[in-house]
Amino acid sequence: MIDRLRQAIADAGAEAGAEELADILWLARCMAHPDAEPEHVRREGPETGRTDGAGEPRPAGPSLPNPPADPSTGNALFTAPRPDTGEPSAPRPPGTPDAPGSQHSPVSQPERGTPVRVRRAASLDDPLAVMRALRSLGRRRVPGNRMELDEEPTVSASVDHHVLLPVLRPARDRWLDLTLVVDTHRSMLLWHDLISELRTLLTQTGLFRAVRTWFLHTSGSRGPSARITVSTRPGGEPRRPQEVTAGRGHGLILLVTDTVSDVWLWPELRGAVGQWCAHRAVALLNVLPQRLWGRGAVRPAPCLMRATGPAAPNASWSVAVPPRGRTWRHPRASAAPRAGLPVVDVSPHALSVLASLVSGSGRWHRLPGLPLDADWSAGEAPDEPPLQLQEAGAANDVDRAALRAVRWFEESASPVARELAGYLSAVPLTLPVMNLVRRAMLPGSDHGHLAEVALGGLLERWEAYHRADPAYLEFRFLPGVRDTLQGSRLRQEITSVRALVRREVSSYLDGLRTAGDFPALRHTSAEAGTRPIASDALPFAHTTAPDTDDDSPRRPAYLAVAAVLRDEIVSGLLPVGSRLPTQLLLAERFGVSRGTAQRALRELEAMGLVRSRQGSGTTVISQGPRPVEVPDEPDQGRDAGLGDALRDAFEARDVSIDAVVASVAALLAALRPQLSRVAEGRVPPASIRVRVLCMGGDGGSRDIEELRHLLEDTARRDASEVDFEFRTSTSQPPTEVYLINHRTVLTSYFHVPGPSPDPLHPLPEDRVAETRSWFESWWDLIGGN
Repeated sequence: MIDRLRQAIADAGAEAGAEELADILWLARCMAHPDAEPEHVRREGPETGRTDGAGEPRPAGPSLPNPPADPSTGNALFTAPRPDTGEPSAPRPPGTPDAPGSQHSPVSQPERGTPVRVRRAASLDDPLAVMRALRSLGRRRVPGNRMELDEEPTVSASVDHHVLLPVLRPARDRWLDLTLVVDTHRSMLLWHDLISELRTLLTQTGLFRAVRTWFLHTSGSRGPSARITVSTRPGGEPRRPQEVTAGRGHGLILLVTDTVSDVWLWPELRGAVGQWCAHRAVALLNVLPQRLWGRGAVRPAPCLMRATGPAAPNASWSVAVPPRGRTWRHPRASAAPRAGLPVVDVSPHALSVLASLVSGSGRWHRLPGLPLDADWSAGEAPDEPPLQLQEAGAANDVDRAALRAVRWFEESASPVARELAGYLSAVPLTLPVMNLVRRAMLPGSDHGHLAEVALGGLLERWEAYHRADPAYLEFRFLPGVRDTLQGSRLRQEITSVRALVRREVSSYLDGLRTAGDFPALRHTSAEAGTRPIASDALPFAHTTAPDTDDDSPRRPAYLAVAAVLRDEIVSGLLPVGSRLPTQLLLAERFGVSRGTAQRALRELEAMGLVRSRQGSGTTVISQGPRPVEVPDEPDQGRDAGLGDALRDAFEARDVSIDAVVASVAALLAALRPQLSRVAEGRVPPASIRVRVLCMGGDGGSRDIEELRHLLEDTARRDASEVDFEFRTSTSQPPTEVYLINHRTVLTSYFHVPGPSPDPLHPLPEDRVAETRSWFESWWDLIGGN
């Protein structure tokens, strides 16, 4: 057989040594019997590239160094399947067969893993710069003669005159409401993380009175059957577009889209946007970088725009479009002003220009725009190839189609995007993993390069926006494209590229300090694993975090570190007054990143065990945590605990929590186990509503971000409708209140953090209605309604 193979190669005018012959035989085995591959080959991924039926060479992938062989997959990380694809099973004792009559052997036994949470890579490049870009939309002097205390001059004057001397200034308050209208075309699933980060950032800046989110839906076809609707959540009840502009006061509407869908050419959609422009200031926020706007259905033209006042409707603006090929610094007198829709991307510069325009500065601003009185058509279809190849019966037809798709992509993509596509061919294509690979392998890239790959005709058509779960959705290359991207590499070269990507992503994860995370599976032994791992699954990284000692595989590493330190404090090993090691030393001790050690210290601070001060480190202040849990024998008249009250509340169909606090740490600690019960399906509430009124502080921005993330995860994983609102006030709070399910009230006086905090007390039932009215009045007052 070998002699015949050598003769066939010689007849083709080529030469092959021993190593090349081994690779040819390995490829032939993979092509003929893919299900019979050895386990170590399946774990490395699909087979390498082949030449097509015409004998044409495959395009070469990115040039990469060849690192050492990848270590064992004992701690490899795989993407997690959707929860509805299979319930987790209990760990199996050694020797237990997979099915009656089956033999327990390394070949027949499927790989298994335990669920873990992996940190997400940030999608926004510079959130702080985005916040600074929007400062011109911040607080303004309120109408009337209302005054407020100016704290710094008051302190200075009181110290100088040795008597309390208040200094007042005209009151300033938030004046603008922000409404995000998110396009629900299937391509927008690629930017789910970016939009979520942007929405969280805009909410936490404190610049806006309220931040609301609507989702834009289109159905039918262009013409009389076209239907434009909005909803408050993906797949929610359709509503009329006019409801977006309901309400009073100044408002700004941001249309968040990538304009890839051809619905942006519909006159019906342009008419709905025109109605919004008649009542509010409206702008189109294109999530794609400006260099990629040519892939969209519309082509904005350079314009000069000037608003007539703060947050004035677009219909009242002055918009001038210079002639083609010419630029103006100021519009000429002969130019006819007309209304338009400004278009910006998420860069700080573009957002800064938009903020200056909306603030009503009176200046002319140069921005790309779309006319409201003319067709938005660019004269040609979006520069987007078909998202799915036609099924072919012969393998050679698939090969040629894949080769055409890759060649079209390489001709139109940037060099960075071509290199990124080569890296992505070595990992599973979920949104969090693709973003991790981009950040780890190409630090200088942006989300636009990921857009070039995703919209470059290499992927199959994915699920609709309202049906998909972005945390679990896995994109797929077209048949043969993954092999074509890997080019004509030898087997060991492909293995080296995969090992390089996993090692770099693992190193990047160790230093990641973001708050968000996503579900994954960590490869473990078959006896300890609770979920199966598909035989053709590709790992994307290796975890270096220590195993947790508790029974829950979902427990994050920072909670495991906090539990160890808590035990040392309670046992007296770390006495009151002693200082904890630095974050760097804790990270080295537990084998985690500094971000994990920092979160563990914040968890201890929320328990009331330690106090952290900048420049002084972390000091132990108590050997017992704040009593938010139920004591074994609670005294009469005392609260049985916030944790117990919330546990009872989550047994109801509708859960509502209204809180007045100075810090959300206690509420976060009490809500975390209840949301875990919801995720496990032990309690199925239909709706969860949480309103937090933080008085006298910011409530702990990191804790608020984590609480929002937990609730958003609950809304994505389960059918529960989740609503979270958060408002702040500088006024000193009179008391701490938790109003639970409109029938239980827990309250205590605020205290200085220390070893003996005040406990929570339940109020009599006849005080519940009074407390509810008191909370609603404060909520409306601070909300500015």
